[in-house]
Amino acid sequence: MFHPFFSDRATAARRARCGAFALTTLALAHFASEPASAQSPQSPVVTQSAVQGFASSSLRPGDALRVRIWREPDLSGEFTIDESGVVMLPKLGAVRAVDEPVGALKTRIISSYATYITQPVEVTPVLRVRVLGAVKTPGIYKVEPAMTLADAIALAGGTSPDANVKRIRLIRDGRPLDVALTPDATLGDSSLRPGDQVFVPERSWLSRNPGTIVGAMSATATLLWAIRR
Repeated sequence: MFHPFFSDRATAARRARCGAFALTTLALAHFASEPASAQSPQSPVVTQSAVQGFASSSLRPGDALRVRIWREPDLSGEFTIDESGVVMLPKLGAVRAVDEPVGALKTRIISSYATYITQPVEVTPVLRVRVLGAVKTPGIYKVEPAMTLADAIALAGGTSPDANVKRIRLIRDGRPLDVALTPDATLGDSSLRPGDQVFVPERSWLSRNPGTIVGAMSATATLLWAIRR
């Protein structure tokens, strides 16, 4: 006669094996899919061929121009582009600052100043960029082309402990760009454009809690060993 005790032990063993298999499958699936899942937000990806460099991009209202004229502190300063796309500059007055590549805009302004002064003129675009995701203080920050990606993230207080720093993305018009970003690359040499977002994703729950999955698998293995004795 078949004793119900052995039937219960067999059922428990099958359930334990199923649990171990499920946990292992879940872990493998997670690590296999980690790079793709870290591309949040989930939206169509802009390919490299569609990425326009900073030098050929145009400023937007809310961005600014920092003008520095040697030995002319009264003519120097940071001047914001208004909602109509115009910036008010000393000596020059109202200057249209949008719908023109940044490089061409700087050349035009410097040439215009040469009519009034002989001192060297430096014109630096100042962009408003959103730094979002796994950073300590998400928000809008002013950055310059000479700054690095790490500098921009530092303005937001740096990354949070759960950040996935290997998957930082530029987001343009709600879509992640398929471009590589390195922390030490200057923003002017990157694919950054006015209005872009620097998005720092979080690591997945499993990668943030490896001890949980290891502990569960260890407990399951212990249960299997106990049942088989």
